[in-house]
Amino acid sequence: MVRRKEGSITVFLTMAGMLIFAMIGTMVEIARFGICANHAARTLRTSTEALLTEYSRPLYENYGLFFLEQAGTPYETVIARYAGDTMEASEGGKMDLLRGTFREISVTERVCAGDNGARALAEEITAYMERKLAKDQLNKFMKKTDEMRETEGEAKNIEKTVEEQEKLAQLDVLILEMMELIDGVSVSGGRVQCKPYFVKMFSQSEKAKAKEFGVTEAAVFQKMKKKLDFTPANWKRISIPVFLSKAKKAAEVTDQAVKAGERLQNKYRNICAGKGNAEKNGNDALVEHLVSKLPVLRGNLRVLKDTVFLLEKEPETEIVSRLNLLWKDYDTKSIVFDYTGINERGGAANPLDTLSGMWGNGILNLVCEKPDSLSKKTVSVPDSYASLYGEEKKDGEDYGERVREFAEEEKVNLSGVMDGRASYAWSEFCINSYISDKLSGYMEKSSIKGWKHRLSYQREYIIGGKKSDKANLEAVLNRILLIRTAVNFSAIYRDAGKKGEAYTAAAAIVGFTGMEPLIRLTQTLIIVAWSMVESLVDIAGLLQEREVALIKNPGQVLTSFTDLFILSGDAITKRAKKFPKAGKKSFGYSDYVKVFLFSIGSEKRRFRIMDVIQWDMHKNGYRSFQIGTSVCSLTVQGNMYFPARLFCLAPVGKLLGRDLRQYQSVCEISVSYI
Repeated sequence: MVRRKEGSITVFLTMAGMLIFAMIGTMVEIARFGICANHAARTLRTSTEALLTEYSRPLYENYGLFFLEQAGTPYETVIARYAGDTMEASEGGKMDLLRGTFREISVTERVCAGDNGARALAEEITAYMERKLAKDQLNKFMKKTDEMRETEGEAKNIEKTVEEQEKLAQLDVLILEMMELIDGVSVSGGRVQCKPYFVKMFSQSEKAKAKEFGVTEAAVFQKMKKKLDFTPANWKRISIPVFLSKAKKAAEVTDQAVKAGERLQNKYRNICAGKGNAEKNGNDALVEHLVSKLPVLRGNLRVLKDTVFLLEKEPETEIVSRLNLLWKDYDTKSIVFDYTGINERGGAANPLDTLSGMWGNGILNLVCEKPDSLSKKTVSVPDSYASLYGEEKKDGEDYGERVREFAEEEKVNLSGVMDGRASYAWSEFCINSYISDKLSGYMEKSSIKGWKHRLSYQREYIIGGKKSDKANLEAVLNRILLIRTAVNFSAIYRDAGKKGEAYTAAAAIVGFTGMEPLIRLTQTLIIVAWSMVESLVDIAGLLQEREVALIKNPGQVLTSFTDLFILSGDAITKRAKKFPKAGKKSFGYSDYVKVFLFSIGSEKRRFRIMDVIQWDMHKNGYRSFQIGTSVCSLTVQGNMYFPARLFCLAPVGKLLGRDLRQYQSVCEISVSYI
C-alpha cells in the first residue's frame, strides 16, 4: 500500500510537472512568436528601405530628387535578397529563436512620379526647396508683382471701351461695308482704292458718267471707272467665258451686299426701338436710304443670276437680244453715297495696316537683336506626359493669334493672360523656384553644371508647351506683349497730345464719312496699335536687360506716331536702347517668366517638368530612364514562417492534442522617400 501511495504521488507530480512545463512553454512560445512577428516586420522594412538606397544617382545629383527606377530585377527579388542574411539561422548549428523563412514577398502598391497628377514629384520638389528658401520670399515676390496683377483690370477696361464704341459705330461699320460692296470704294494706306468686283461694275453706256453711277466726287469716280466692264454697252462684242466669270463674282458680291443691307435694317430697327422718339443722328438718313434700296440690290442680283443661267444654257445666236432685254432692269443710279471730303489721296495711312504687314514674321524678328542666333532645338512630342497620364491635351492659347486678329480684323482681346493661375501658395512657389533653379531659360542658365539640355529654353517650355525653343520663347513674349499693351494704352490715352494725334489720324482715315462714332472707334484702335508697338520696344528693352517701368507715365513712352509706320527689328531694338540699364530691383524678363509660371495649371506644370527631366536624362546617355514609372513609395507584404520550438516536443504535443510545427506571420509595411 505504501508503494502504491508513493507511486500515485509520483504519477501525480509527473502529470502536474508536465502541465506546468506545457504552460510555461506555451507562454514562452507565444512571447517568442510575438518577437518573431516584430522581427519579420522590422526585417521587411529594413530590406525595403535598403531597396530604396538604389535610387537613380544621376537624377539625384542633377535634380535633387529621390526616385527608384523600375529595372529588370523585380523589387520582390531584391527585397528577399536583402532579407535573406537577417533571417537565416546562425552558423554553427546553434538554436536561433528568431530564425524564419519568407515564403512570399509581394509589392501590393507602388506610387510613381506621375501618379495622381505627379503629386509625388511636387512633394519631393517642395521638400527639396524648403531647405533652400526662406519663408518670407513668397511675400516679397507677391509684393513685387502686385502692380502687374492690376493690369488685368486695365485690359478689361480697354475691351469694354472698344465694345461700347463698336455698338455705337455698328451702323457706320455696316455702311462702310456696303460702300465697298456696292461702289467698290475703300480708303486704305492713305489712298482711295477700288475693288475689282462690286455691284456697280457694269456700264451700259460707252461713255460712262459719274451721275449714271450715283457718284458725285470726281476722285472716287476716276478710281471706279478703271474697274468698269463695258460689255453691257454693246453685247455683240461679248466674250462669254470672260463675262460669265465676272457675272458670277459680281453676283457673289451683290449677295453679300443684300445680306449686309438686311443686317443694317435689323440693327437700325433695334436701335430705333430702343431710342423711342429720341432725335435721329446724322447717319439715320443714309441708313434709311440704303434700307429703302434693298429691292434694287435684290433686282440686280436677279439680273446677274439670270445672266449666268442664260450664258450657260442658251444658244449663242439668241443671247444678244435676251441680254438687252434682261439688263434694262440693272440699276447703278439709285444707291448714292456721299464722298464729300475725300480726295484722290484719301485719308491718312492707317497704322493697323502697317502692324498687319509686319506681324507676318512673328515677334522674335522684331524684338531680338540677333534673331538668327536663337536656339533651333526641338522635340518631337511636347506635353508627352500630360497626354500619357490622361491630362486633357490642350496646346494652350496662341497669344500671337490675338495680335494677328487685331491687326487683320480689329478684334481687341487683351485680358485673360493671367487667368487660370495657380494660387500663390507656398508649395506652388517652391515648385516655381525649383524651375528657376534647375531648368535653363532664354536669359538664365541652369544651376546644373556640365549637363546637356534637349531644349535650351526649358522655363519657357513649362509656360508654352510647344515643340521648339523658338515657339516657346515666342509664346512668353506674346504674353508680355498683351500685358504691356494694356499698360501702355493707359499711358498714351492720358497724354492729350498723343490722343489728339490719334483722333486726327482717325478723322483722316474715315472722317470723310462724317460718322463720329466710327471716328472715335478708329481713334481707340489706333491707340491700341500704338500701345502694341510701344510694347514691342518694351520687350526689346527687357531682352537687353534694361529698366522698363512696370507702370508707365505718358512721358516714358518712346514711340511717336510717325514711328508706327517704321516697324522693323532694327528700329525697335535701337529705340529700346534709350531705356537705362536695369538695376537689382528692376522688374525684368525673368520676373515675367516667374509670374507666368503661376498661370500654368499645377498638374500640367509638373508633367512638363517630367518631360524636361526625361529628355535631358536621355540626352546625357541614360536612354532607358523613365521618370513617369520611377517609384517614390512602396507598400510591401511579407508572408513569413517560423518553426515552433517548444510546441513540437512530443510530450507537450500529446498533452495539447495537436502537432504544431510552424508559425505564420503576415506583415505589411509602407516606405517612401518623403
